[in-house]
Amino acid sequence: MDASSKRSFDPRSWDHTFELISWWDAESVRKAKVIVVGAGALGNEVLKNLALLNVGHILVIDFDTIEYSNLSRSILFRPSDCVEGTEAKFKADVAAERVKEINPNVHIRSIVGKIPGDVGLGVFRHADVIIGCLDNRLARLFINRLAYKIGATWVDGGIQNLAGQVTVYRPGESCYECSLGSTDREFIQFQLGCPDIARASVELGRVPTTPLAASIIGALQVTEALKVVLGNDDKLLVGERAYYEGMNNDYFRFKTTPMKSECLSHFTYDPIIEADEMTADLTVEDALDLLEARFNDPAVCIELDQELITEITTRQTEKTYDVIVSKASFGKKMIERYQIQSNEGIVITGEVRELTKTFKHLGLSLLEVGIPRLHIIKVRANGETHFVELSGDEPPFGTPQPQNEHAINKP
Repeated sequence: MDASSKRSFDPRSWDHTFELISWWDAESVRKAKVIVVGAGALGNEVLKNLALLNVGHILVIDFDTIEYSNLSRSILFRPSDCVEGTEAKFKADVAAERVKEINPNVHIRSIVGKIPGDVGLGVFRHADVIIGCLDNRLARLFINRLAYKIGATWVDGGIQNLAGQVTVYRPGESCYECSLGSTDREFIQFQLGCPDIARASVELGRVPTTPLAASIIGALQVTEALKVVLGNDDKLLVGERAYYEGMNNDYFRFKTTPMKSECLSHFTYDPIIEADEMTADLTVEDALDLLEARFNDPAVCIELDQELITEITTRQTEKTYDVIVSKASFGKKMIERYQIQSNEGIVITGEVRELTKTFKHLGLSLLEVGIPRLHIIKVRANGETHFVELSGDEPPFGTPQPQNEHAINKP
């Protein structure tokens, strides 16, 4: 390695050209905290742009591994990243490494995990803006709901062939779920009711994309994110959608569907209690003890975001197993692991939706029962629902961490 490659960079010198722009605020950009969900073709472009603009703190989230087919659309990936089997490289990890190569000033961290389930709601609460680089409606719905709960602005982007679109969603002003048609809603409800189908929809890209569309839409997304960071709210695409169609060089802006009064996304966690004494490593019993003391209620309970399966039974052979797995993670692999006869069905014979002192596995940690780090848990005490952040967990931004966090949990 030559001396020049070891050189330390002054983050301020990187901004020299940008500071010639009259409205540029380099300090705000260096302090910005941005979450990018999805590290595929679109996510690659977004991350590259954030790095070049010297955005100070980035968190990239993706559960998937790199395949050879990704290389034609992803500027941050290389042929050497396409390793098969147990050594497969995760998109989030590799993207984070390449961003550091582009700009060593950037503090970037990667989480290999899925939303929802693997990433705590509090993680998003610490960001200035969320950029969604997703490829299906169900994943967008998840981001929309979590953003609304914490009052966060998120920038949605989508690409197909030579076309793409960008929209900014801000709680109280615009909502992705409100824009869904009846057919979209029916399809999403079907997905939510079938874990295998939901997982397949989230995990598999279903549309052809090009690096050309990714480059254009990724640039528009980062432009919108910068407006949030720099406080140019009056210029945001809130309540509007920008659509680009490359074959005919058409660019349109049009109003999105107005917000509707009856929408499941319009639920806000307010106020949020920061509990510095609580982490996801606590046992369920210790967590309940701390909450009992905080709220002075011996009947305190933690309401789970999704059912926790505690027992399953094989349909034909009637063999019963004690398990601990969230309902969202229950699918084909789980069935194959426990079935005794070929093609034997599995019946869920035990599940819980809340954690109380009667829970049979009080010695398990919150993490082991599906509550991720820095999550905001719903706590019922004294007849009311409270929203408690596990603030004792490490924040996603601030002091950069040398290791990546693999949050993904495969049952």
